[in-house]
Amino acid sequence: MRFGITKTSSSLDAQIDMPALSSTMKEGRVVEWLKSEGDTIESGEPIATIESDKADMDLEAFEDGILAKIIVQDGEVA
Repeated sequence: MRFGITKTSSSLDAQIDMPALSSTMKEGRVVEWLKSEGDTIESGEPIATIESDKADMDLEAFEDGILAKIIVQDGEVA
């Protein structure tokens, strides 16, 4: 899963890959986005709920910034 973040400190765009949430995870389904495009986010803040092969978990932001674009929608698999 990828989502765009516009970094507030340098105005650079970055795409971030969803980390494996378990050792057997090959893909994850976006259950729900907790933030919307254009929302300000802080490092460590939950931004989406992801369903893996074992459980549902919150995906946390890696950096402060603005959620620029949601590429994988609710219910889709990445």
